[in-house]
Amino acid sequence: MILKVLNKAVYFIEIIIAASLVVMTVLAMATLAVELSGVIFGVHILLSADFLKLISTILEVFILIELFRIAVAYMTHQNVLPTVFEAALIAVARQFVVFEISDQSLQSAAALSVLLLAVAVAWWLLARVNACEYGPEQRL
Repeated sequence: MILKVLNKAVYFIEIIIAASLVVMTVLAMATLAVELSGVIFGVHILLSADFLKLISTILEVFILIELFRIAVAYMTHQNVLPTVFEAALIAVARQFVVFEISDQSLQSAAALSVLLLAVAVAWWLLARVNACEYGPEQRL
């Protein structure tokens, strides 16, 4: 009895998380549409900082989509590892794209490089043991 109630509570929480990710994605898309319309209709000029912000927003949308895929795969009891690694690679790539030079640039670049290498090596190792493969119906 108690396990049934707890399972329903967990499923309800999963639905709330998935719905929240959809709402966040829609909001990020709206932000992207506003930024793009300002550039398209000449409200403001696309400077390099604005360009980086636009690219960052686009990559954030991709990250949210991957997080939603993780939630769906988790809820349907599918292998989430491939999607987790895709989201991780997109997140690290986003940091590389919007990387700004500062006093700590060398250390930050080295840390991002090590992180990217760690994610890639982990994905490669898991793929070698077939832990990171999609099933026939897993890709949305």
